[in-house]
Amino acid sequence: MLFLDLPAELVSKILVYAVLSRGIKRAFRLRLVCKRFSEDIQPAVFESRLLDSVYTYKLVSTWCIQNDHGASKFWHSYLVYRVRNKNLKPPQRRYLDIGLLAKRVCEETGADLGPTIETLCWPALQQGTNPVCDYTLEHHPPRTDLELLCAAAYLNLIPLAERLLQDGHSPHSNGHLLPSPMELAALAGNAQMLEIFQDHMAEMEGVGSDRGVIFIDHWRGKDRKVGPASIRGAAMRGDIAMVRLAVYPPSRAEPLSTDFIGEAFGNVDRYSSIGHPLSWAQNCTRDAGVYNYLESFFSEPSSLSLALAKPSPLSLALAKHARLGNLEMVRYLLDSGADIRGLSSRVGNPLVEACRRCHEDIVDLLLERGADPNFDADDDSDGDEEITQGSNPLATAAASGSLAIVRKLLRHGADLCHEHMGIEVGCLALNSAVHLEHTEMVKFLVAAGVKLSINGEAILQSALSQGLDSMVEVLRGEGTRVS
Repeated sequence: MLFLDLPAELVSKILVYAVLSRGIKRAFRLRLVCKRFSEDIQPAVFESRLLDSVYTYKLVSTWCIQNDHGASKFWHSYLVYRVRNKNLKPPQRRYLDIGLLAKRVCEETGADLGPTIETLCWPALQQGTNPVCDYTLEHHPPRTDLELLCAAAYLNLIPLAERLLQDGHSPHSNGHLLPSPMELAALAGNAQMLEIFQDHMAEMEGVGSDRGVIFIDHWRGKDRKVGPASIRGAAMRGDIAMVRLAVYPPSRAEPLSTDFIGEAFGNVDRYSSIGHPLSWAQNCTRDAGVYNYLESFFSEPSSLSLALAKPSPLSLALAKHARLGNLEMVRYLLDSGADIRGLSSRVGNPLVEACRRCHEDIVDLLLERGADPNFDADDDSDGDEEITQGSNPLATAAASGSLAIVRKLLRHGADLCHEHMGIEVGCLALNSAVHLEHTEMVKFLVAAGVKLSINGEAILQSALSQGLDSMVEVLRGEGTRVS
């Protein structure tokens, strides 16, 4: 009997054990084996519960403004699965608490539990997939009513929110699981809810404009109609009308004024405690119109920052949006004067960042605009390995598993013989392809001219030691031997 002819339940159990023995990364490569595996590996990974211990901050912290090729949807699906199966051992407090929150919402509204869990798992994605959250929930006082206010803000449950406000809960406070109600109301586009929160807040008085980045501590916990979180939520949504509502509450003392917290429009210092919330919000949007609107508050154009020996907001943003996969923002920033090389190796080269996240359309645009396919931070990094690691486009693209981008870079002049940290880029790319078990890329790189005579034996030995049998076969087929 063939393996795939076994009963479906038995095949699923075998795949779960395969996941446990191979680990998450190698398990997902099994999807390439056949269509059946492609469909069945994800449920097996979920059932293994190996994902419970993965630290996802860098993966999902910008879920609502990034093009991550389905990664956020994957983590959302896993969070929904774990909340619905919260009693699976070992138990995790965060899954239990999200489920209890959803249940309370349903008791208040009569909604169905399943769709409510699915909806709430989006704003809870960052904390719900973070193992550290369990420690917070277990060692800090519960914030159950505040979490309910957060949920009400996101779901636009106005009567519930008004009742919780009367009970004394602040819409500026973060829950353990969810961001603040002000941020979530703005993120969800619930304008009436945001106005209710603003009406509930007293006018903010006596805020100075001292230089520094202390605005978060300076503003946290204060009653105020305007706050960083609501501006940030509106910017993440990419809705300029919501941004205006967050910046200019209708219930403020002078509703016709265009001043922002006492600073004249167009005269805000971006590096002050008043300007920093606007800069922060700029950093959280992928909408060029919102970015440009927030820019109009500042006295100093972002294009002048570099000339004034300050970090260039444009170059910082370019590297970030190249990494996040926001094509239109990358185009807008390039048209606005951002340096295509990036600010420095410490900030990140836009082409390298796009290669790292496999954004083919952004790689195309950057190469079209003249990005260097042989960029190497090693030239100005003073030997700092943390800076130089993986900072060549070709080596990065290979390590990310994108043969399509490797081909593009070579067509635009990437040099396989270029040395990065003393090793030819072609050898670094080949080594990555082997450890990814990417047969097609290995064969392509060898055919493109990577010299197996230089590091081929070391790569083969590494493949042998890690049990990468298919790669051993490919390398030996190309004539590599261990002496």
